[in-house]
Amino acid sequence: MKCTDITLKVLVLVVLILGSVLGNIPMVFGQGGLETEPNHPCPMAQRFEAIPFPFTVDGSLDSTPESPDVDFFKFTGTPGASVRVDLEGQPTGKGSLEDPFLGFFDSACNLIAVNDDFQSLNSRLLLTIPADGVFILAATVCYDGGFLGGGVGTYQMTITPFAAIRSISGRVIDALTGDPLPGNTDPFTFVRLLRCGEFGCSDVNGLPADSEGRFLFNRDFTGQPLEVGTFQVIAFANEYQQGQTDPLEVAEGEDRDLGDVPLQPFPVRFSEIRPCGDLPPEGGTCSYSVRVTNRLGTTLNGAAWSLVFSGGIGSLIDFTNFQTANPTGMTLASEASKVVQFSFDVPSTIRDGALICTQVFFGQNRRAPFFNTLGQKNLFCILKGFTGGFSVVPEKEAQEMFRQLNGRTLTPPKGK
Repeated sequence: MKCTDITLKVLVLVVLILGSVLGNIPMVFGQGGLETEPNHPCPMAQRFEAIPFPFTVDGSLDSTPESPDVDFFKFTGTPGASVRVDLEGQPTGKGSLEDPFLGFFDSACNLIAVNDDFQSLNSRLLLTIPADGVFILAATVCYDGGFLGGGVGTYQMTITPFAAIRSISGRVIDALTGDPLPGNTDPFTFVRLLRCGEFGCSDVNGLPADSEGRFLFNRDFTGQPLEVGTFQVIAFANEYQQGQTDPLEVAEGEDRDLGDVPLQPFPVRFSEIRPCGDLPPEGGTCSYSVRVTNRLGTTLNGAAWSLVFSGGIGSLIDFTNFQTANPTGMTLASEASKVVQFSFDVPSTIRDGALICTQVFFGQNRRAPFFNTLGQKNLFCILKGFTGGFSVVPEKEAQEMFRQLNGRTLTPPKGK
Protein backbone atom coordinates (compact mmCIF):
# COMPACT_ATOMS: atom_id res chain seq x y z
CA MET A 1 0.00 0.00 0.00
CA LYS A 2 1.31 3.46 -0.89
CA CYS A 3 2.12 5.97 1.87
CA THR A 4 -0.27 8.46 0.34
CA ASP A 5 -3.09 5.93 0.66
CA ILE A 6 -2.20 5.31 4.30
CA THR A 7 -2.00 9.04 4.98
CA LEU A 8 -5.38 9.69 3.37
CA LYS A 9 -7.06 6.94 5.38
CA VAL A 10 -5.52 8.26 8.61
CA LEU A 11 -6.77 11.77 7.83
CA VAL A 12 -10.29 10.52 7.13
CA LEU A 13 -10.25 8.54 10.38
CA VAL A 14 -9.10 11.60 12.35
CA VAL A 15 -11.86 13.74 10.85
CA LEU A 16 -14.49 11.13 11.64
CA ILE A 17 -13.28 10.86 15.23
CA LEU A 18 -13.28 14.64 15.64
CA GLY A 19 -16.75 14.81 14.11
CA SER A 20 -18.11 12.32 16.60
CA VAL A 21 -16.49 14.20 19.50
CA LEU A 22 -17.06 17.82 18.47
CA GLY A 23 -20.06 17.46 16.14
CA ASN A 24 -21.23 19.93 13.50
CA ILE A 25 -17.84 20.36 11.81
CA PRO A 26 -17.94 21.16 8.09
CA MET A 27 -17.26 18.06 6.00
CA VAL A 28 -16.85 17.71 2.25
CA PHE A 29 -15.37 14.67 0.54
CA GLY A 30 -15.23 15.79 -3.06
CA GLN A 31 -18.55 14.66 -4.49
CA GLY A 32 -19.75 12.92 -1.34
CA GLY A 33 -19.63 12.73 2.43
CA LEU A 34 -20.12 10.43 5.39
CA GLU A 35 -22.68 10.84 8.12
CA THR A 36 -21.34 11.40 11.64
CA GLU A 37 -22.97 11.69 15.04
CA PRO A 38 -24.23 13.65 16.83
CA ASN A 39 -26.47 15.15 14.15
CA HIS A 40 -29.88 15.36 15.79
CA PRO A 41 -32.13 17.05 16.69
CA CYS A 42 -32.39 19.53 13.81
CA PRO A 43 -30.39 22.40 15.41
CA MET A 44 -27.43 19.97 15.66
CA ALA A 45 -27.55 19.07 11.97
CA GLN A 46 -24.23 17.96 10.49
CA ARG A 47 -22.91 20.87 8.40
CA PHE A 48 -21.74 20.27 4.86
CA GLU A 49 -22.08 23.93 3.84
CA ALA A 50 -21.62 24.62 0.11
CA ILE A 51 -21.46 21.41 -1.90
CA PRO A 52 -20.76 20.43 -5.50
CA PHE A 53 -23.60 18.73 -7.40
CA PRO A 54 -24.29 15.88 -7.58
CA PHE A 55 -23.50 15.12 -3.94
CA THR A 56 -24.06 11.94 -1.92
CA VAL A 57 -24.12 11.19 1.78
CA ASP A 58 -23.77 7.65 3.06
CA GLY A 59 -25.33 7.22 6.47
CA SER A 60 -26.73 4.84 9.02
CA LEU A 61 -29.65 4.93 11.43
CA ASP A 62 -28.70 3.10 14.60
CA SER A 63 -31.75 3.47 16.82
CA THR A 64 -32.18 1.64 20.10
CA PRO A 65 -35.19 1.78 22.44
CA GLU A 66 -33.18 4.06 24.71
CA SER A 67 -31.70 6.22 21.94
CA PRO A 68 -33.80 6.68 18.76
CA ASP A 69 -31.74 7.91 15.83
CA VAL A 70 -32.57 10.38 13.04
CA ASP A 71 -29.96 12.13 10.87
CA PHE A 72 -30.03 15.84 9.97
CA PHE A 73 -27.75 17.49 7.39
CA LYS A 74 -27.29 21.21 6.73
CA PHE A 75 -26.33 22.53 3.29
CA THR A 76 -25.74 25.86 1.58
CA GLY A 77 -26.68 26.51 -2.03
CA THR A 78 -27.78 29.14 -4.51
CA PRO A 79 -31.12 30.70 -3.43
CA GLY A 80 -33.90 29.77 -5.82
CA ALA A 81 -31.99 26.87 -7.37
CA SER A 82 -33.91 23.63 -7.85
CA VAL A 83 -32.53 20.34 -6.55
CA ARG A 84 -33.75 16.75 -6.39
CA VAL A 85 -33.08 14.75 -3.22
CA ASP A 86 -33.25 10.95 -3.23
CA LEU A 87 -33.12 8.92 -0.02
CA GLU A 88 -32.47 5.30 -0.97
CA GLY A 89 -32.08 2.13 1.02
CA GLN A 90 -32.92 -1.53 0.55
CA PRO A 91 -35.34 -1.10 -2.43
CA THR A 92 -32.47 -0.08 -4.77
CA GLY A 93 -29.57 -1.73 -2.97
CA LYS A 94 -28.18 1.57 -1.70
CA GLY A 95 -28.39 0.39 1.91
CA SER A 96 -30.30 -1.80 4.32
CA LEU A 97 -32.96 0.71 5.44
CA GLU A 98 -36.25 -0.87 4.37
CA ASP A 99 -38.55 2.16 4.13
CA PRO A 100 -36.72 5.54 4.09
CA PHE A 101 -38.55 8.73 5.06
CA LEU A 102 -37.22 12.12 3.90
CA GLY A 103 -37.75 15.60 5.34
CA PHE A 104 -36.91 19.11 4.10
CA PHE A 105 -36.47 21.95 6.62
CA ASP A 106 -35.50 25.62 6.40
CA SER A 107 -32.60 27.18 8.34
CA ALA A 108 -34.85 27.71 11.37
CA CYS A 109 -35.76 24.00 11.41
CA ASN A 110 -39.30 24.60 10.17
CA LEU A 111 -40.58 21.53 8.30
CA ILE A 112 -41.33 22.44 4.68
CA ALA A 113 -42.03 19.10 2.98
CA VAL A 114 -41.80 15.33 3.47
CA ASN A 115 -41.91 12.26 1.27
CA ASP A 116 -42.43 8.64 2.20
CA ASP A 117 -42.56 6.62 -1.02
CA PHE A 118 -41.74 7.74 -4.56
CA GLN A 119 -42.46 4.97 -7.09
CA SER A 120 -40.99 2.55 -4.51
CA LEU A 121 -40.30 2.49 -0.78
CA ASN A 122 -37.49 4.97 -1.40
CA SER A 123 -38.15 8.70 -0.97
CA ARG A 124 -37.71 11.71 -3.24
CA LEU A 125 -38.27 15.46 -2.95
CA LEU A 126 -37.99 18.17 -5.58
CA LEU A 127 -37.26 21.42 -3.77
CA THR A 128 -36.23 25.02 -4.22
CA ILE A 129 -33.36 26.29 -2.09
CA PRO A 130 -34.76 28.97 0.28
CA ALA A 131 -33.96 32.68 -0.01
CA ASP A 132 -31.21 32.53 2.63
CA GLY A 133 -29.48 29.71 0.71
CA VAL A 134 -29.69 27.28 3.63
CA PHE A 135 -31.61 24.01 3.64
CA ILE A 136 -31.68 21.06 6.03
CA LEU A 137 -32.46 17.48 5.09
CA ALA A 138 -33.45 14.69 7.46
CA ALA A 139 -33.22 10.92 7.02
CA THR A 140 -35.42 8.65 9.10
CA VAL A 141 -37.78 5.69 8.69
CA CYS A 142 -41.46 5.48 7.75
CA TYR A 143 -43.50 6.75 9.42
CA ASP A 144 -41.52 9.04 11.70
CA GLY A 145 -43.50 12.16 10.80
CA GLY A 146 -42.24 13.99 13.87
CA PHE A 147 -38.59 13.20 13.01
CA LEU A 148 -37.96 11.80 16.48
CA GLY A 149 -36.02 8.74 15.30
CA GLY A 150 -36.48 5.01 15.51
CA GLY A 151 -35.03 3.57 12.32
CA VAL A 152 -32.30 0.99 11.87
CA GLY A 153 -30.34 0.53 8.64
CA THR A 154 -27.97 2.13 6.16
CA TYR A 155 -28.92 4.49 3.34
CA GLN A 156 -27.61 6.85 0.69
CA MET A 157 -28.84 10.41 0.21
CA THR A 158 -28.17 12.01 -3.18
CA ILE A 159 -28.64 15.67 -4.08
CA THR A 160 -28.66 16.62 -7.75
CA PRO A 161 -29.73 19.77 -9.62
CA PHE A 162 -32.79 19.49 -11.79
CA ALA A 163 -34.31 21.64 -14.50
CA ALA A 164 -37.74 23.04 -13.68
CA ILE A 165 -40.48 24.21 -16.00
CA ARG A 166 -42.40 27.38 -15.17
CA SER A 167 -46.01 26.37 -15.83
CA ILE A 168 -48.58 24.45 -17.88
CA SER A 169 -51.85 26.26 -18.55
CA GLY A 170 -54.92 26.18 -20.77
CA ARG A 171 -58.68 26.55 -20.94
CA VAL A 172 -61.44 23.93 -21.06
CA ILE A 173 -64.28 24.67 -23.49
CA ASP A 174 -67.44 23.18 -24.94
CA ALA A 175 -66.39 21.58 -28.25
CA LEU A 176 -69.66 22.60 -29.95
CA THR A 177 -70.23 26.15 -28.72
CA GLY A 178 -66.70 27.19 -27.76
CA ASP A 179 -68.00 28.43 -24.41
CA PRO A 180 -65.65 28.07 -21.43
CA LEU A 181 -66.54 25.37 -18.91
CA PRO A 182 -66.14 26.74 -15.36
CA GLY A 183 -64.96 24.77 -12.37
CA ASN A 184 -66.74 26.73 -9.63
CA THR A 185 -70.26 26.18 -11.00
CA ASP A 186 -71.97 23.60 -13.19
CA PRO A 187 -70.43 21.67 -15.02
CA PHE A 188 -67.72 21.81 -12.30
CA THR A 189 -64.74 21.21 -14.57
CA PHE A 190 -61.79 19.45 -12.95
CA VAL A 191 -58.32 19.13 -14.51
CA ARG A 192 -55.57 16.61 -13.73
CA LEU A 193 -51.90 16.98 -14.63
CA LEU A 194 -49.98 13.74 -15.24
CA ARG A 195 -46.29 13.03 -15.77
CA CYS A 196 -45.52 10.35 -18.33
CA GLY A 197 -42.55 7.99 -18.30
CA GLU A 198 -41.42 4.52 -19.22
CA PHE A 199 -44.18 2.86 -17.20
CA GLY A 200 -47.08 5.12 -18.17
CA CYS A 201 -48.52 8.34 -16.74
CA SER A 202 -49.23 9.17 -13.11
CA ASP A 203 -50.82 12.12 -11.32
CA VAL A 204 -48.70 15.16 -10.51
CA ASN A 205 -51.46 17.55 -9.45
CA GLY A 206 -55.11 18.40 -9.99
CA LEU A 207 -57.46 21.35 -9.51
CA PRO A 208 -60.86 22.76 -10.53
CA ALA A 209 -60.88 25.15 -13.48
CA ASP A 210 -61.62 28.79 -12.62
CA SER A 211 -64.79 30.67 -13.54
CA GLU A 212 -63.53 31.05 -17.14
CA GLY A 213 -62.54 27.41 -17.55
CA ARG A 214 -58.83 28.21 -17.17
CA PHE A 215 -56.23 26.16 -15.33
CA LEU A 216 -52.57 26.66 -14.45
CA PHE A 217 -50.09 24.20 -12.92
CA ASN A 218 -46.69 25.31 -11.64
CA ARG A 219 -46.30 22.98 -8.63
CA ASP A 220 -46.86 19.35 -7.76
CA PHE A 221 -48.96 17.87 -4.94
CA THR A 222 -46.39 18.85 -2.32
CA GLY A 223 -45.91 22.42 -3.54
CA GLN A 224 -42.59 21.60 -5.21
CA PRO A 225 -41.53 22.79 -8.70
CA LEU A 226 -42.37 20.73 -11.77
CA GLU A 227 -39.37 18.98 -13.28
CA VAL A 228 -38.74 19.07 -17.03
CA GLY A 229 -40.36 16.08 -18.70
CA THR A 230 -43.38 14.71 -20.54
CA PHE A 231 -46.83 15.74 -19.30
CA GLN A 232 -50.46 15.11 -20.12
CA VAL A 233 -53.63 16.97 -19.12
CA ILE A 234 -56.99 15.25 -18.57
CA ALA A 235 -60.19 17.29 -18.10
CA PHE A 236 -63.59 16.24 -16.72
CA ALA A 237 -66.91 18.08 -16.57
CA ASN A 238 -70.45 17.04 -15.74
CA GLU A 239 -72.38 15.91 -18.83
CA TYR A 240 -69.27 15.97 -21.03
CA GLN A 241 -67.02 13.27 -22.35
CA GLN A 242 -63.55 13.17 -20.82
CA GLY A 243 -60.97 15.11 -22.81
CA GLN A 244 -57.21 14.86 -22.82
CA THR A 245 -54.14 16.17 -24.56
CA ASP A 246 -51.45 14.10 -26.20
CA PRO A 247 -48.31 13.68 -24.08
CA LEU A 248 -46.14 16.77 -24.53
CA GLU A 249 -42.57 17.72 -23.71
CA VAL A 250 -42.10 20.85 -21.59
CA ALA A 251 -38.64 22.46 -21.52
CA GLU A 252 -36.70 24.16 -18.74
CA GLY A 253 -38.12 27.57 -17.83
CA GLU A 254 -41.01 27.16 -20.29
CA ASP A 255 -44.52 28.52 -19.77
CA ARG A 256 -46.52 26.08 -21.91
CA ASP A 257 -49.98 27.34 -22.89
CA LEU A 258 -52.02 24.42 -24.24
CA GLY A 259 -54.73 26.71 -25.57
CA ASP A 260 -58.27 25.32 -25.56
CA VAL A 261 -59.01 21.77 -24.43
CA PRO A 262 -62.41 20.93 -25.98
CA LEU A 263 -64.89 18.55 -24.35
CA GLN A 264 -67.74 16.94 -26.28
CA PRO A 265 -71.16 17.26 -24.60
CA PHE A 266 -73.34 14.19 -24.09
CA PRO A 267 -76.26 13.82 -26.56
CA VAL A 268 -78.64 14.08 -23.59
CA ARG A 269 -78.78 17.04 -21.19
CA PHE A 270 -80.19 17.03 -17.66
CA SER A 271 -81.54 20.20 -16.03
CA GLU A 272 -84.06 21.57 -13.53
CA ILE A 273 -82.93 19.20 -10.78
CA ARG A 274 -85.33 19.27 -7.84
CA PRO A 275 -83.88 17.44 -4.80
CA CYS A 276 -86.11 15.85 -2.21
CA GLY A 277 -85.02 18.40 0.35
CA ASP A 278 -84.59 17.92 4.07
CA LEU A 279 -86.07 14.90 5.85
CA PRO A 280 -86.87 14.51 9.57
CA PRO A 281 -84.84 12.20 11.87
CA GLU A 282 -87.41 9.45 11.42
CA GLY A 283 -86.68 9.41 7.68
CA GLY A 284 -89.30 9.30 4.96
CA THR A 285 -89.60 9.25 1.18
CA CYS A 286 -87.02 11.14 -0.87
CA SER A 287 -88.84 12.24 -4.04
CA TYR A 288 -86.96 14.17 -6.71
CA SER A 289 -87.10 15.01 -10.40
CA VAL A 290 -84.95 16.08 -13.35
CA ARG A 291 -85.66 17.29 -16.89
CA VAL A 292 -84.19 15.22 -19.76
CA THR A 293 -83.53 16.97 -23.10
CA ASN A 294 -82.58 15.42 -26.45
CA ARG A 295 -79.69 17.44 -27.93
CA LEU A 296 -79.51 15.38 -31.13
CA GLY A 297 -80.95 16.43 -34.47
CA THR A 298 -82.98 13.21 -34.63
CA THR A 299 -85.63 11.54 -32.49
CA LEU A 300 -84.32 9.61 -29.51
CA ASN A 301 -85.91 6.48 -28.05
CA GLY A 302 -84.60 5.34 -24.68
CA ALA A 303 -85.07 5.27 -20.94
CA ALA A 304 -83.89 7.12 -17.81
CA TRP A 305 -83.10 5.68 -14.39
CA SER A 306 -81.54 6.83 -11.13
CA LEU A 307 -78.91 5.23 -8.92
CA VAL A 308 -78.41 5.87 -5.20
CA PHE A 309 -75.06 5.50 -3.41
CA SER A 310 -74.81 5.63 0.36
CA GLY A 311 -71.99 5.16 2.87
CA GLY A 312 -71.61 5.20 6.64
CA ILE A 313 -75.11 3.82 7.04
CA GLY A 314 -74.34 1.53 9.98
CA SER A 315 -75.12 -1.77 8.27
CA LEU A 316 -72.83 -4.80 8.38
CA ILE A 317 -70.85 -3.65 5.33
CA ASP A 318 -71.66 0.04 6.01
CA PHE A 319 -72.57 1.03 2.45
CA THR A 320 -75.08 0.33 -0.32
CA ASN A 321 -75.99 1.26 -3.89
CA PHE A 322 -79.22 0.54 -5.74
CA GLN A 323 -81.52 1.56 -8.57
CA THR A 324 -84.67 3.36 -7.44
CA ALA A 325 -87.08 1.65 -9.90
CA ASN A 326 -87.38 0.29 -13.40
CA PRO A 327 -86.16 2.69 -16.13
CA THR A 328 -88.69 5.24 -17.38
CA GLY A 329 -89.11 4.85 -21.13
CA MET A 330 -89.52 7.91 -23.35
CA THR A 331 -89.41 9.11 -26.95
CA LEU A 332 -87.94 12.57 -27.44
CA ALA A 333 -87.96 14.53 -30.68
CA SER A 334 -84.94 16.74 -31.43
CA GLU A 335 -84.58 19.39 -28.66
CA ALA A 336 -87.66 17.98 -26.90
CA SER A 337 -87.60 17.32 -23.15
CA LYS A 338 -89.47 15.55 -20.39
CA VAL A 339 -89.44 15.70 -16.58
CA VAL A 340 -88.77 12.34 -14.91
CA GLN A 341 -89.72 11.55 -11.29
CA PHE A 342 -87.78 9.28 -8.91
CA SER A 343 -88.11 8.30 -5.26
CA PHE A 344 -86.78 5.97 -2.57
CA ASP A 345 -87.45 5.39 1.11
CA VAL A 346 -84.99 6.53 3.78
CA PRO A 347 -85.24 4.60 7.09
CA SER A 348 -84.66 6.13 10.52
CA THR A 349 -82.14 3.39 11.34
CA ILE A 350 -79.46 5.00 9.17
CA ARG A 351 -76.52 6.04 11.34
CA ASP A 352 -75.75 9.71 12.03
CA GLY A 353 -73.19 11.01 9.54
CA ALA A 354 -74.40 8.79 6.69
CA LEU A 355 -74.18 10.24 3.19
CA ILE A 356 -76.70 9.49 0.42
CA CYS A 357 -75.98 10.62 -3.17
CA THR A 358 -78.10 10.31 -6.32
CA GLN A 359 -77.29 10.12 -10.04
CA VAL A 360 -79.36 9.93 -13.22
CA PHE A 361 -78.58 8.01 -16.43
CA PHE A 362 -80.13 7.86 -19.87
CA GLY A 363 -79.69 4.97 -22.27
CA GLN A 364 -80.75 4.47 -25.87
CA ASN A 365 -83.01 1.51 -26.78
CA ARG A 366 -85.77 0.95 -24.24
CA ARG A 367 -85.21 -2.82 -24.16
CA ALA A 368 -81.49 -2.59 -23.32
CA PRO A 369 -80.71 0.95 -22.11
CA PHE A 370 -78.14 -0.08 -19.49
CA PHE A 371 -75.50 -0.86 -22.11
CA ASN A 372 -76.28 2.05 -24.46
CA THR A 373 -75.77 5.01 -22.12
CA LEU A 374 -75.83 8.45 -23.74
CA GLY A 375 -75.87 10.67 -20.68
CA GLN A 376 -75.24 10.81 -16.94
CA LYS A 377 -75.40 13.52 -14.30
CA ASN A 378 -74.64 13.79 -10.61
CA LEU A 379 -77.77 15.11 -8.94
CA PHE A 380 -77.51 15.81 -5.20
CA CYS A 381 -76.46 14.38 -1.83
CA ILE A 382 -78.20 14.38 1.54
CA LEU A 383 -76.44 13.97 4.89
CA LYS A 384 -77.84 12.70 8.18
CA GLY A 385 -76.68 15.13 10.82
CA PHE A 386 -75.46 14.14 14.26
CA THR A 387 -78.34 16.07 15.80
CA GLY A 388 -80.85 14.15 13.69
CA GLY A 389 -82.51 14.85 10.37
CA PHE A 390 -81.34 14.70 6.75
CA SER A 391 -80.23 17.85 4.90
CA VAL A 392 -79.11 18.57 1.35
CA VAL A 393 -75.31 18.94 0.99
CA PRO A 394 -74.13 22.23 -0.62
CA GLU A 395 -73.51 21.74 -4.34
CA LYS A 396 -69.74 22.36 -4.34
CA GLU A 397 -69.16 19.88 -1.52
CA ALA A 398 -71.38 17.33 -3.25
CA GLN A 399 -69.35 17.62 -6.47
CA GLU A 400 -66.17 16.56 -4.65
CA MET A 401 -68.03 13.55 -3.27
CA PHE A 402 -69.24 12.66 -6.76
CA ARG A 403 -65.72 12.86 -8.15
CA GLN A 404 -64.69 10.25 -5.62
CA LEU A 405 -67.67 8.04 -6.49
CA ASN A 406 -66.85 8.29 -10.20
CA GLY A 407 -63.14 7.60 -9.72
CA ARG A 408 -62.25 11.03 -11.09
CA THR A 409 -60.19 12.17 -8.13
CA LEU A 410 -56.47 12.62 -8.54
CA THR A 411 -54.26 9.88 -7.13
CA PRO A 412 -51.04 11.22 -5.65
CA PRO A 413 -48.17 8.78 -5.24
CA LYS A 414 -48.01 7.18 -1.80
CA GLY A 415 -46.37 9.39 0.80
CA LYS A 416 -47.26 12.70 -0.86
